[in-house]
Amino acid sequence: MADSAETKRLADEISRTLLADLPDLPALAHRLRAGNVLTDGEARTLIYHATRELNASLFPPITKMELVLTEACNLDCTYCFGKQMRRPRNMPVDVALGAVDLLIAYSGNAPCLDITHFGGEPLLNLPTLIAATEYAEERAAETGQMVRFNITTNGILLNQRLVEYLARHRIQVLLSLDGTAASHDRYRRDGKGGGTYLRVLNALRLLKARQPWIGVKMTVMPANAPQLFDDVRELHAEGVNQFLIGHASGVTWNGAEIAAYDEQMRRLGAWYREGQRELRIAEFEEGDGPVPRFGCQAGRDSISISVTGEVSSCSKVLALDSRNLLGKLGDVRYGLTHLVNRAQLVGCVELESACESLGIAAEYVGGCLAGNYQETGSLFRPSLQDHAFSVAKRAAEPIQTELPPPRKEGPGPEARP
Repeated sequence: MADSAETKRLADEISRTLLADLPDLPALAHRLRAGNVLTDGEARTLIYHATRELNASLFPPITKMELVLTEACNLDCTYCFGKQMRRPRNMPVDVALGAVDLLIAYSGNAPCLDITHFGGEPLLNLPTLIAATEYAEERAAETGQMVRFNITTNGILLNQRLVEYLARHRIQVLLSLDGTAASHDRYRRDGKGGGTYLRVLNALRLLKARQPWIGVKMTVMPANAPQLFDDVRELHAEGVNQFLIGHASGVTWNGAEIAAYDEQMRRLGAWYREGQRELRIAEFEEGDGPVPRFGCQAGRDSISISVTGEVSSCSKVLALDSRNLLGKLGDVRYGLTHLVNRAQLVGCVELESACESLGIAAEYVGGCLAGNYQETGSLFRPSLQDHAFSVAKRAAEPIQTELPPPRKEGPGPEARP
């Protein structure tokens, strides 16, 4: 290993490389190995530690991570944002373990970490899911941290054995379920074009026996907006306790469709307020915290790991172009090396400026970065359609502020829309 003076020189070279717009880490590693100054392992370790220290001095800790365990899926949903990245590929076990190490290395002193198993359909890559879960449990025990696990799944592959495993390892399940049969089967179909509602409902009932608090993620397409209130009520009657409801991005909504969505959300808010049900609807429990910064958690305290180990700000951004990763943050081998990209995400100065130029900065913090890109071609130019939904949501704030405190009957799974 090099002496202390040489190590300082090498560390300075690493810092200069990391502050470039497009840091070339393989070239840097080659230079570090030149003349047998460092071995391959020493070069990688030095880059990894220098990168971690720079991130720790500049940015918040990373406490949340999505693992894209596979790009494959057993369904063919018409609105899926991940279709274009399906080749398909699976995440190898070694990449997943490296991702767990990266999360812990970048978490600082955070007492609680979150790992979400994602896809594709994550249950198609069970070996990596199991290995990552159990390795994270071991590492967290070593560091004295707690890890909360979540999985977002269409539920088709769930069986009694899998449900038992998920319960044993306290993996909270978020089912992708868009409503009753008419709404769900309109878009969420299998490869042969058949509906999937009854199969997902069977999964829900299996889960309910071991995980009493059940959460679903509802993606609302324009054609389904008029049925949203009835869909939520009927799913609650089937045993669903928590709803994450989001309008579909990447599709065009007209003014009448946005108005229908808004009207249904108002009805839901009134219904939610009137009864003491074992129920949480996340959209009606926001707004009590500090004023949000521009942008979102993506790249600030949350990251997403691709099947090849590249680090993105979130799974939706990753899915937009997995070959030429937008806003790449690094990889599990070297760490979060793309400091310029991370600074853009953490500061969101460009997004704030764009909102100011449109005269909406006082009422809108920039929305979903992936939604921005789908509409404008830039992560940092706001989607005016998403802004319209935000305006509609603000109109419902009098309902939201009168709601009872969040229910505590169950933990409720955490997941990105």
